[in-house]
Amino acid sequence: VFAAVIAVLAVILIYDQFLFRPIVAWAGKFRVELSAGQTTEQSWVLDLVQRTRLLRNAVAIPAAVFRRIALLRLEIPLLVPRTGTSGHKLGLAVDVVWFALVLAAAGWGIWLIIQFVGADLGWSELGVAIGLTFATMLRVIALMIFATIIWVPIGVWVGLRPALAERIQPLAQFLAAFPANVIFPIAVVLILRFSLNPDIWLSFLIVFGTQWYILFNVIAGASAFPNDLREAATNLHIRGWHWWRSVILPGIFPYYVTGALTASGGSWNAAIVAEYVKWGDDKVAAHGIGAYIAQATEAGDFQRIVLGVAVMSVFVILFNRLLWRPLFGYAERRLRLT
Repeated sequence: VFAAVIAVLAVILIYDQFLFRPIVAWAGKFRVELSAGQTTEQSWVLDLVQRTRLLRNAVAIPAAVFRRIALLRLEIPLLVPRTGTSGHKLGLAVDVVWFALVLAAAGWGIWLIIQFVGADLGWSELGVAIGLTFATMLRVIALMIFATIIWVPIGVWVGLRPALAERIQPLAQFLAAFPANVIFPIAVVLILRFSLNPDIWLSFLIVFGTQWYILFNVIAGASAFPNDLREAATNLHIRGWHWWRSVILPGIFPYYVTGALTASGGSWNAAIVAEYVKWGDDKVAAHGIGAYIAQATEAGDFQRIVLGVAVMSVFVILFNRLLWRPLFGYAERRLRLT
């Protein structure tokens, strides 16, 4: 395990320096700024490529190939948008056929699930699965709120300081790639040793590997915040909570929604392994759909596995449609920096 952690750290440092850092530094030239006070990102690899004739010549041919590929127009003649009434009718017909196929496939899948699960399980088992999914959903919501309170201020503070972000990002990438199951044995030992409540303390294992998506995206949003708007807020003496509410939070909100959505989806997946952990002969389980699926998997109970996955999928879809999609729409309509 220790060797794997060291290897992960080495790989993260390598691709940060040789891939992501040059891309970030190169993309800085596309920033739209009305002032020159913004600190530019630096990359020694990018400087080496740009200043070394041998490297420039080596990448010239691949760059030309990629440029020609990027300018190609790939289109299917039947799906090319047409103007006028005929184009509108064709698009409407394609939409109707597509949604009909999706609904038919979904209905057929639901029927297969009902037949398979209903052969051995009753409606009471469905109620158990729904109740456990509600418990996991409340756990995920609480963890998202907790991670937001912790990482949004830190992400803004780091993102507004490019020199600091350049040093913090590899560490955050390492923590995001760190295998969360390494700390599962520690959690089992501590919970059993101090008689802790698994419903509370196992919850933190769910968000351990997913909270970094919020941090990454908030740092990206703060880094992309226009420097001229920061200077305008400074000149207008906007400080304190007023600055957070009226300046930076609206500016990073689209980035935050992206990070929170990714973290939420990852937390649902992580619940399957984090709500039911074991180390040797010791097992600790929390109340949730993740533990339900994990225990059914361990017992080889395929009906309960299918039931748990199906109920979780429905909850995740509804969660995305009723919460994240409206937030995305609000960010798109009201909070775009254009």
